[in-house]
Amino acid sequence: MADQRRRPGTMTYGNLAYDLDNLVRQRNLEEAGKVREQERQAQQAQPQQRRQEAVQPRTKASPILVGGIVVLAAMVMLLIMGYVQLTTISGNVAEMKNELAALDDQHVSLLTKYEQTFDLATVKEAAEAAGMSKPTGAQIEYVDLSGSDTAVVYQAGAGGVLSDLAERVEQGFAALVEYFR
Repeated sequence: MADQRRRPGTMTYGNLAYDLDNLVRQRNLEEAGKVREQERQAQQAQPQQRRQEAVQPRTKASPILVGGIVVLAAMVMLLIMGYVQLTTISGNVAEMKNELAALDDQHVSLLTKYEQTFDLATVKEAAEAAGMSKPTGAQIEYVDLSGSDTAVVYQAGAGGVLSDLAERVEQGFAALVEYFR
């Protein structure tokens, strides 16, 4: 009887003394299988209730959310436009730096030419080439200014307080316009 209940593929060494709990385990397994089979039959016998998933109603976007998205999109556009302006200004600055370097070179060359015009040897050569010569003693005359020195300065358009006020307002407006150019 013990041989009938033992599992195939297990070894016995002539008696079952080595595996005393074999019969108990086999009974437990058989009973567990019967219990599971009964549970399965009981579940199949009961009608299964269908679960109907609740459909969530469609929600409307709140006006605050829509307004926030619009404001965010406007800020992103302003940021992009700012980057475009920054790139344009950076390009203009680079062009102006190149132009400034060229103008500095031109300034140096023009300054050199200007200084050469005041070189006495160059001036003397240019004057002699034009037919000029140094004045003689007969050509020099002296003027005597031993009288008293006086000077009178007249201011043109010296009007009243209103004309001064109008002139100052005009100068202030011109300065303001020049500042914003």
